[in-house]
Amino acid sequence: MAIHPSPRLPLGGIYERHAPAGGQSCWFHFTAAAKPDLERLLSSLSIHPLARKRLIGGTDIPLVDEYEGFLFVSLFIIRPSGRTANIRLLAAERHIISYMDEDDPFIGHVKERLLDHRDQALYPGYVLYHFLDLAVTRFLQVIDQIADRIQALERQVFATPFANEIGREIYRMKTHLHELRQVAEAQEEAIKTIRHAELPYINAETNPYIDEVASRFARVPAALDAFKESLSAIFDLQLSLKSDHMNVIMKTLTLVSVIFLPMTFIAGVYGMNFSFMPELKWRYGYPFALLLMATVAVLIALYFKRKGWWGETGTKEK
Repeated sequence: MAIHPSPRLPLGGIYERHAPAGGQSCWFHFTAAAKPDLERLLSSLSIHPLARKRLIGGTDIPLVDEYEGFLFVSLFIIRPSGRTANIRLLAAERHIISYMDEDDPFIGHVKERLLDHRDQALYPGYVLYHFLDLAVTRFLQVIDQIADRIQALERQVFATPFANEIGREIYRMKTHLHELRQVAEAQEEAIKTIRHAELPYINAETNPYIDEVASRFARVPAALDAFKESLSAIFDLQLSLKSDHMNVIMKTLTLVSVIFLPMTFIAGVYGMNFSFMPELKWRYGYPFALLLMATVAVLIALYFKRKGWWGETGTKEK
């Protein structure tokens, strides 16, 4: 597809070092260390004061706003650590400016893409697309990592249902997912705004790319909602398994108690020491009492076994 870039603004050699994709590109990137150069550039371009404030100061959530020929875009990316970082963009018809408080490998990835597609580096709409696309790619990578972690938690619950660390991990993950969900919801709306914006640098050539980004990012909020439900289900599963284990323990203790109850009764009867108890003076009275206790215990145990209450995993009563 042919690209017809507009002539670049005469920004001067002082800003050439802030063009990661080369001096011929329309993209200029700044960090906090180069803030004086950025402020001089913004002054020369007559940027709206509010856009200037947001570009340098940042925003709490992703958003998109138009300011007298400039499109301000605040994006959030996810670092490998899982924390978010804010990138601000100011796009115009002939150039695009990006700003981050500190360096991040994300900028290097954008640079690599534009160096591989030098014709696209001349057009702000394509530069904006690469920023959006890479931001979405990072989100989806983290989504896959979270999905793997949730599957590991499910296996861990069955292996060690009594591990308290599982509950703490679920709490930490749900808190993190809530934070990501707030960012993802706002970013989805921002991408939709860009998708439907009528701007000279987002046209018929770049629209299909922006549509593709919006379609891919739609998976993120849905996945985060599904993850929160999965974590709640894992927590409920752990509670259920703990309850089942406790029930098994209580059942075993109850059955043992029932077996020993008649034995205790027999021992109590023959321990009353009344004068007229023939078995007390009988030669075989002691072995008879032991045999009677053992017989009662075995009969009760066999009855429990027959009913499926002992020694079987099933609970069906015969």
